[in-house]
Amino acid sequence: MLESMRNLANNGRVSTLSAKAAGLLGIRVVGKASDRGDLEPLDKCRGENHALASLVKHLKGLGFAGGKIRIAHCFNETGAKKLQDLILAEYPQTHVQIYPTGGLCSFYAEKGGLLVGFEKAAEL
Repeated sequence: MLESMRNLANNGRVSTLSAKAAGLLGIRVVGKASDRGDLEPLDKCRGENHALASLVKHLKGLGFAGGKIRIAHCFNETGAKKLQDLILAEYPQTHVQIYPTGGLCSFYAEKGGLLVGFEKAAEL
């Protein structure tokens, strides 16, 4: 979940005007890493609470069925804890770890962003 689209605008992925408008409207981008290694948007949500709910909704479609999940936050521990609570409500047996981003991840997540990694369900 990205709180800001400034880096996407700086890298030419979205227009500067779109990034500024999203910031003014409080739009958060929920996405996943594509096979090419860039951000594939899944949802554009207004406000953090809607973005967190969207993220939990997309977990199952992305192959999560419980197990281990890691949440890295860029100066947004409160958002990370809200996400943890939502995940545990849906997947009570999940082992969640929260930690701050570092280095390059902080650059891409930007202030307020969350990065989530998880184990996919075993395929039969």
